Amino acid sequence: MDEEASIILGDAIAFCQRDGQDARLINMLGQSRAISLTEDTLTIEAPSRFAIAQLKKHQPTIEAYLEEIAFAPIALDIVAPQGAATESAAATAPATAPAASPTVPASASDVPTIEHQHSDVSRETMAPLTSAAATSTNAPVTHMPIAHDAAAGADSGIAIKNTLSADDFRRMMNQMKGGAPTKSTQAAAPASPMPAPTVPAEQNTDGAPLAANSKFTFENFVYGPENSHAYRSALKFAALADERGTCTSLFIYGKSGLGKTHLLLAIKNELAEKSPEIKVKYANSQAYLDDLMTEFDRQKKSNAPIMQAYHGVDVLIIDDIQNIIGKRASVDYFFQLMDEFIRNNKKVVIAADRAPKDLSMDERLTSRFNAGMLCLVAEPSYEMKYKILQRYYENTIVAAPEAGDDSLLAAYGGDGGHLTDEHFKHMAEVSGTNIRELESFCERCAGEAGDREREGGELTFDDIDAIASQYFDTSAKKINVQTVQSVIEEQYGVTHEELIGPRRNANIAKARHIAIYLAIEMCEMTTTAVGAEFGNRNHSTVSTSYKKVQKMIQEDRTVTEDLKSLRDKITLRS
Repeated sequence: MDEEASIILGDAIAFCQRDGQDARLINMLGQSRAISLTEDTLTIEAPSRFAIAQLKKHQPTIEAYLEEIAFAPIALDIVAPQGAATESAAATAPATAPAASPTVPASASDVPTIEHQHSDVSRETMAPLTSAAATSTNAPVTHMPIAHDAAAGADSGIAIKNTLSADDFRRMMNQMKGGAPTKSTQAAAPASPMPAPTVPAEQNTDGAPLAANSKFTFENFVYGPENSHAYRSALKFAALADERGTCTSLFIYGKSGLGKTHLLLAIKNELAEKSPEIKVKYANSQAYLDDLMTEFDRQKKSNAPIMQAYHGVDVLIIDDIQNIIGKRASVDYFFQLMDEFIRNNKKVVIAADRAPKDLSMDERLTSRFNAGMLCLVAEPSYEMKYKILQRYYENTIVAAPEAGDDSLLAAYGGDGGHLTDEHFKHMAEVSGTNIRELESFCERCAGEAGDREREGGELTFDDIDAIASQYFDTSAKKINVQTVQSVIEEQYGVTHEELIGPRRNANIAKARHIAIYLAIEMCEMTTTAVGAEFGNRNHSTVSTSYKKVQKMIQEDRTVTEDLKSLRDKITLRS
């Protein structure tokens, strides 16, 4: 299986869902299997010949999405399921013994699905493609360098917590495990091959562990106050995965596109690379449901245990759990599986769009997940969006492919223009909060900058606004400072005069700080303009209020959730 083919197919499905395409098209794509991805062709295996005919009707639409995702024309090649060509011959052949069942399921419901296909990937556009030569020769894949200094952010006056350097990351992981400082990053070659584990570790088509060329690693994750608790909890979980009874559950929740899946895959990839003896199973909700249906069918034929591949691992990672909770036929098996893992002190990682208390789960499981590591991933702030855009531009767009590389990335790499710090600031102001869309938005802006430069001009803010209007519903929505004040007054039970006046008792001061913080974050206003709306306060006073809320976010994770709720109310009322 081609990992990048799976990722680009998953993104195409997400784009179909985004635009409200026919549910049958989405279902058929979801049941299709990604075979390979070349520079100009994505090959998928449809679940049936009927599905092939239907998918070909929608081929222009799918190829348009593929081009939008990959930033270059990608043809869609749809092939028949394995064994389909022999079905007619098998029908005329002499009957065989009942035990001789087909090796490939004949119905769409029995077709195994790719685990990553429906992932809700944070920063989930297609990972940079390696060169064809590197893939064919099994050459080692090196990570694209990551800038670990925050000089640009410091110069621009935007404070952001940086990602860890590779050495700092290794030291942190070692310290969490209580070990001595890391001496070397090179692992000694084993004297003899290790015996194969009961459940084989998943690999890419070139035989390398997924972590070797995956963008979904801890070192590639950009974090700030909104997601630092989830990031550090995921680090801790991975570091202590081999210690039974410690950190047995991690539950990460938040809206789609904020980084939950990145953290889940980072745990999986970290364990595959550093602790291959630990058996890990990752599945998103769709893969889990498909596996369950396949297991039901197999049990009828062989009386095999249900979901043995899930019960037999040390660490179970399931994404988008809310889609499983809503299926009555599968919810009992899911509860039994979770209960078994927790009772046996085995490790469980769950991601959902809501907190456990809001998922209508069994009360015992809700209590156990609440007692474990429970982490909210909130929407990125202006500062974090700025850093994500800047980091993605520097590490993916500016980083040129090696000479002679004829891959898809090389074909596109020279087209990006120059983006300045002022461009990044404006892009962060007008963009939405879905990180996958942020990266695609950055690619488009860089491409437009390149077009302008070839014409002798430069990218303007109007150009950025025009591109943003194609991505984000909120880009054209003007949020009024009066709306922010009104929502805060209702939330904290203060009058408008108290909010903008001189009184400083605790409740009024907190309401005022949060109102100023949200006004700066959500309204296109300078600190001086915001101060004028809050009783003619000066720039220094407004900045102090903003910094106080930033400190509150770092010290109390519930503040982030409260701010998210307030943002939603303000946006709905605007």
